[in-house]
Amino acid sequence: MNTPVILISTNVMNDLLSVAKDQRIPADGLDFDLLSYETYYKGTVDEEWQHLIGNNLLESTTEVEIRSSVFLLRQEYQIRIRKLTPHPYLDLRFTIATDKHKTKAVAIIDPRSTIPLKKGVQEWIKDAIMRKQLRHRLMIGIFDVNIDQEINRLLLKIQKEGPLKEPYRLPISECFPPVQPISDKVLLHYKELSKTNTLIHGVQPGDLILEYIFPKHGRDGRSCDGEHIEVDEPSVKYAKYIVIDEKTITSQEDSASIRFYANASGYIQRHKGIFSISHELQIESASFKKTGSIEAGIDKEISLKIKKKVSNEDSIGSGVNIDVQKLDVSGTVGSNSNIQACEVNIGAQTHKKSQINVTEVATIHLHRGNLKAKEANIDILEAGKIEAEIVRIKTMVGGEIVAHKVYIDTLHSNAKITALELIEIQRIEGGGNNLIINPDGIESYHEKIASMEMNIRDKTSRLQEHSKEFITKQLSFKEKNSRIKQFQLRVLEAQKNGKEPTRGDVVRLMQYKAEANALKEFSEKLKEDELSLHALRDELEKIYAADIHAEIIHHNLYNGHNRVVFIDPKTHREYAISPEGKVTHIRLRQVGDEKKLLLES
Repeated sequence: MNTPVILISTNVMNDLLSVAKDQRIPADGLDFDLLSYETYYKGTVDEEWQHLIGNNLLESTTEVEIRSSVFLLRQEYQIRIRKLTPHPYLDLRFTIATDKHKTKAVAIIDPRSTIPLKKGVQEWIKDAIMRKQLRHRLMIGIFDVNIDQEINRLLLKIQKEGPLKEPYRLPISECFPPVQPISDKVLLHYKELSKTNTLIHGVQPGDLILEYIFPKHGRDGRSCDGEHIEVDEPSVKYAKYIVIDEKTITSQEDSASIRFYANASGYIQRHKGIFSISHELQIESASFKKTGSIEAGIDKEISLKIKKKVSNEDSIGSGVNIDVQKLDVSGTVGSNSNIQACEVNIGAQTHKKSQINVTEVATIHLHRGNLKAKEANIDILEAGKIEAEIVRIKTMVGGEIVAHKVYIDTLHSNAKITALELIEIQRIEGGGNNLIINPDGIESYHEKIASMEMNIRDKTSRLQEHSKEFITKQLSFKEKNSRIKQFQLRVLEAQKNGKEPTRGDVVRLMQYKAEANALKEFSEKLKEDELSLHALRDELEKIYAADIHAEIIHHNLYNGHNRVVFIDPKTHREYAISPEGKVTHIRLRQVGDEKKLLLES
């Protein structure tokens, strides 16, 4: 091609291909120079195409209109198509990359490029980039992201650091990306409150349990090639799906969502499409296959009833965890199950490898597992273990009890009972039982002693500080006594002579009286604190001597094959006997420096 071709183009790439075809030469052998260009637009109120003066589109229209589908853009370019010739100094190797919607474009410059720091290099780079933009049908000028500044940043990097060592991303164009719509959705916050996968989800008053996110319209966009980008309408699926019980759930609404809060303690239930907070749940059984674990938490007001219809299956299956406030089980509790509750009622039996922790009362028909409770009421204890404050057993066959007080109707053989205060048995029908009073073996006993000792130390320290303060105040007050008498005499003398005492004397006298009253109150408070401290020390001594205050009661005959032991919590010395015949009460008594067992019938 010897003679360049000058023409007005709206699609540079198509015109390059057309000229190449006419000239019978490969298209990649042609290049072009941009001589000038014009931008035209047609808006919502324009009947004819409008010529844009300059490059700032927002000076002639608005972003809202640019994003609309009725807005049109086009450019016309005056170009000179010529034979491809390399630049004498600049070898800029780069590609143009865009995002999905062509709303952003960057030039990715290959580090193998030759970019000389010569006068005019900025315009050479800009010209090369604009020519490639037109080959990609991207508009120029109106969407530039301050390309001169970006080129200067590139040249400064080369000046400071030397030639590029890795691909360099140079922003060249940015238009208006579409804003995608937000479809409505429901967030089940109550499921996030529980860290485990559980059948029911416990909530407390004030907990955020549900949220309905309103649908939100998006915004159409405009790409760097001038094309309109349409976005879909948001989908609305769940607007009618959230119906609540207003007695147990409240709602708050703003522009983004409706948030639903628990109005009561319990668990979330959806019945007949209505969300509510319920307190009672009844199921046939709890197993990994059917329900999984049920862990709502004992702080939620939830009562779980398990009514098993098939008698040869466990009501609570093997390995299942239950954590509710109240639990009522008609059937059996399987192996390796773990129960946490405030109150428990088990109508059948517990497996020997089950673990039950109850903060208040546990009532069990046949217990073979491990139980910790405040109070335990057991029909049959068979080789199981119980730790509690109060234990009541109808029949005990083997097993172990550690408690403050223990009451047993019938005790058979091979049981171990350790108590802090009392063991009371109606009748013993076997042997090999150990009835032990051992305060040292009770965890709460140690905790109480530690708490009281700390309390006594704190009170002693405060009393000593207050006593020193009182002595200081008392000495200061005594030093003022002579001055107090002077003010009193002056006031009395003035009153005797029918004169008004001076205001200063009256005020000072009132101040001294107030100080005297405060000192008296301080003294009385010290005496109260001393009495309180003495009472605490007396109580602690009584606790230390818990073995002296405990007793074992049996309302029938001993057969000589059961061992009774009292253990001194300080010395750990054992006082043991295997009683025979009629012995109703066994106690430990202090006789001088010695302790002796006392048997009464």
